[in-house]
Amino acid sequence: MAVILTLLIWAATSIHDWLNAGSLVAFGFASYLLLETETKFALIRTRTTLPAASFLLLYAATVFLHEASVACVLPALFILMLLNLFKSYESTHAPGYLFQSFLFFGLGSLLLPPLAWITPLLYIHTISLRALNARSFFAGIMGFTLPYWFLFAYFVWTDNVTGIYPYLTQLVLFQPIDYSVLTLTQYVSWGVVLLFSITFGVLYLQVAYKDKVQTRILLRVFIWMSLWLNILLALQPQYVKELLSLALIPAAMMSAHYFALTFSRISRILFHATLLIWFLFCLFNLWMHFFNF
Repeated sequence: MAVILTLLIWAATSIHDWLNAGSLVAFGFASYLLLETETKFALIRTRTTLPAASFLLLYAATVFLHEASVACVLPALFILMLLNLFKSYESTHAPGYLFQSFLFFGLGSLLLPPLAWITPLLYIHTISLRALNARSFFAGIMGFTLPYWFLFAYFVWTDNVTGIYPYLTQLVLFQPIDYSVLTLTQYVSWGVVLLFSITFGVLYLQVAYKDKVQTRILLRVFIWMSLWLNILLALQPQYVKELLSLALIPAAMMSAHYFALTFSRISRILFHATLLIWFLFCLFNLWMHFFNF
C-alpha cells in the first residue's frame, strides 16, 4: 500500500517532468537499503516492512523532495554508512568496515559539505560499538579523505591543482544562519519530521530495556543521528532539502519500531493520530505544490 501511495503521489506531482523519476528510484533504493539494514541486524523483533513503508510515505508527503538532483543519492549513502558502521560492532574487521562507513560519508560530503561536521561524531558511536582502536581510527580518516584524494589526483591530471580548493573550502565554510530561505512548506515538513523523531525516539527510550544490548546500541545511533541532523539543519537551513531527506531515515525507523512492537490502547490511538498527521501533511504539501503558494 505504501508503494502504491508513493507512486500515485509522485506521479501527481511529477506528471509534467518525468526526469524526476531519478528521485523516485533513488529514494526507492534507499528504502530497500533501510529494510536490509533492519533485517540484517534484527532491529525490530519481528519480520516487518514498516521501516521502508514509513520512509516511503514520508518521502511521498514531502513533495519538494520529488525533484530530481544529484543530492537524491544522499539517503542511500547515509544508510550505507550506517550499515557498515553497524557491521563494525565488536568485529575483528572493524577497521575495514569503518573505512567503508567513512568513505560513504566522504562521498556524501562532496554533495553536502556540512556532513563533514558530523563525521568526527561518528567516532563517539564507534566507542559504544566497541570498534574504536588505533587502526580503526586511522581507517576512518583514510575512508573519509579518499574521495578528496581522487578528486585532487583528477585536478593534477588536468593541470588544475587549484580546482580542489573550492571543495576543501566548503568543508569549513559556515554560512550565515538565514531562515528567510525556508518556505512555509519546508517549515511544516521540518516540523512534522522533527515531531515524529522526538515522539518515537522518546517512546523507544522508555522501553529500550526490552531489546538486546546490541539492538539498543544500534537504535540509539539512529536517535543520535536524528539529533545531529536537526542541529545541523538549524545551523544551516539553506541545506533544508538535503538534510531533511536524511532526517526522514531515523524518523521512519523509530516510528516503525514502535508500531511493530507496541500493542496497547495508547499505541492504537497514536497510530491513528500519526496517520491523520501524515494525511494532513501530505494534503497541505500537495495544495501548496499545485497552487504555488
